[in-house]
Amino acid sequence: MNDVRAAPASLVGETFDCVFAEFAPRLTILSPTELHVRATIGTIEVDEVVISSLAGIRPGVFVMSWQERSGTFVVQVQDHQNKLVHNYARLPDGQLFCAQGTIRPVH
Repeated sequence: MNDVRAAPASLVGETFDCVFAEFAPRLTILSPTELHVRATIGTIEVDEVVISSLAGIRPGVFVMSWQERSGTFVVQVQDHQNKLVHNYARLPDGQLFCAQGTIRPVH
């Protein structure tokens, strides 16, 4: 992922972990509108393909959003050049989960 461009298609096929203190979801970009999310959060396991929105901000920086079956709605700003991710999620009970973490490519 060293040559990540601003076009969302440049991420298609990429898999990476978003490492936060509490957990590390694994994301696989299937297309600019489809994402495979895998995560274990406490006793909750997520393993689903979701409809997503992916847009390039500038080379190496993207904003992505999706909603999981549980109702959790997630927005992430992903900086692949600096390996940083900012996560903003509204959980099904209405609570917000905001965290900053690192992006770890999976090869």
